[in-house]
Amino acid sequence: MKRVFFLSLFLLVSGTTADVVLFRDSSSLNCEIVSWSKEGLRILRSEELGQEVLPWHRIRTVEGEVVGVGLVSHLKRGEMLWRAKARLLRGDIALATPLFRETYLELKNADGDDAYLAAEGLLRCNLAVGNVDDSVAPWLSVVEHMQHKRETQLKELASIIDEDTFLCPHLPPVWDEFLVAKKLASLKVESDVARALYRIVTGTIVNEKQDYIGPAFLQSIFLLMNSLENISQQEPQELQQWQQVWLLYAQAIQLQKQGKQDEALLKFAEVAAMHATTQPWLAGASMLALSHSFSKDGNDKVSKNIMNEFSRVFPNHPLRKEQ
Repeated sequence: MKRVFFLSLFLLVSGTTADVVLFRDSSSLNCEIVSWSKEGLRILRSEELGQEVLPWHRIRTVEGEVVGVGLVSHLKRGEMLWRAKARLLRGDIALATPLFRETYLELKNADGDDAYLAAEGLLRCNLAVGNVDDSVAPWLSVVEHMQHKRETQLKELASIIDEDTFLCPHLPPVWDEFLVAKKLASLKVESDVARALYRIVTGTIVNEKQDYIGPAFLQSIFLLMNSLENISQQEPQELQQWQQVWLLYAQAIQLQKQGKQDEALLKFAEVAAMHATTQPWLAGASMLALSHSFSKDGNDKVSKNIMNEFSRVFPNHPLRKEQ
């Protein structure tokens, strides 16, 4: 009887610290587990501190009376995210990508640090191999998390999103609009910026104002590439470098459609010659445009030389597979 009494007394005194969370950095935390979901593990350290949510990718395991089968799937997903992050940070894109892809599909409409990590991780992996079509959805998800003032879980890396425009400088709008629209069908975005970007990406013009900030800049690039009419433009020197390159490429596309081939080739040449490192997708596409133009004009030697250079500089460019 005494044993039962002291055990009951212990549980009463320790009430809020009956559970233990073991983290992947070998630290631990005594707390009370309140609940759990895709967003994370909700705990209570003390009444003074209040409740907080711990991301699954930081948690190795949980010990306590509430632990059960319901936690297993979340812990497994957390382990996948932890492994994906480790692989990304050491540059192993091939092994990180499938893990980020699987977790992103499960968490793309969820809140929390795990969802943010899955979206940003997949975005970085897709961009690393030039996969622009599959980068649009995770980019919009990252913007959504940023708009909700969440912090990136990849602080070791330089920011992937331009904080002034919420665009991704490494993701020019050269994706297949039909495929991307299908991929975005089940994505939910709530913030004003993310919704505006979503509407532009899926083909709805937000407004006619031609500002070169935020969604309006993306809208202007789309208008340039899809219209034969000349559009009033801001001076390129007022833009960031990556915006200038997007603008040059968009102007080249429009000039081609207008039949102004020589002017278009000059802009393609500038993108290819000056921005191969910072904008590899556009630089490679510009080289292909130059090669095709020279081939069409019967200058096969120049065309072949450009193609050889394209293959040397961009051996893994996505468009190379289509040639």
